[in-house]
Amino acid sequence: MTIFTGKTEAAAIEAGLAALNSRRDQVITKVVTAPRKGLFGIGRRDAMVDVVLKPVAAASEAAKQPVAAKASRTTAEPASAAKSTPTAVATKPTDQPAEPTVTPEERREQREAAVDAVQDYLANIVEQLGIDATLDVENTAHRQVRLEFTTDKEGLLIGKHGRTINALQSLGQLFLNHHGAAHVDLELDVAGYRERRAATLVRLAESTAREVVATGKPIYLDPMPSFERKQIHAVLAKNRHVTTYSAGKEPHRAVVIEPA
Repeated sequence: MTIFTGKTEAAAIEAGLAALNSRRDQVITKVVTAPRKGLFGIGRRDAMVDVVLKPVAAASEAAKQPVAAKASRTTAEPASAAKSTPTAVATKPTDQPAEPTVTPEERREQREAAVDAVQDYLANIVEQLGIDATLDVENTAHRQVRLEFTTDKEGLLIGKHGRTINALQSLGQLFLNHHGAAHVDLELDVAGYRERRAATLVRLAESTAREVVATGKPIYLDPMPSFERKQIHAVLAKNRHVTTYSAGKEPHRAVVIEPA
């Protein structure tokens, strides 16, 4: 790989083009790592893009030569040489090594290591935010891990409308995804906030559904993270008078409730 970095994917590609002295149509690009802004600058990373020259560049240059030059080259080259390249390309994919098999025991150890590591990762972020808190594993299941913060600055850790605790949960989930535990769902809580928020979402869903039925018009709720939108959908799944769906792009994706 020939890796180039930049604050954005485009910047990384431009760095690769400059280093290879090539145009955009002369290279193949592959995003290795997407850029990330992080939370308050914490966890930020640059984009990493693999930039290599296209293998058919020489052939395209040959196509631009005069007809006489191409004809003389065709005469000079043996027929066997002309066929060698397609054969090599056709057999190349068969040389790829088989992916290693991960045993259930290795997968379990990998999951436990990722859960231990994400606690240190989140505790370090919270410390840099100036919040004195401890973090404990509250509950673990096969595909779910629940971590509980204990602090005397509960409001600061939760943030307005839960934005801080939700942002930390998103960072923690990304950490697990990149450390061999992508199948594990992470939930962060502090002072019973998740239970109180779930009850609030139930009341919001039911009251909004009644308003939609009464007015006959759809209502867009405020943007929510995906796990909260799922709660809204679940509450109204059996309501025959309304339907729900999500609209918009993250992080401004919201639930829409409309008459059935």
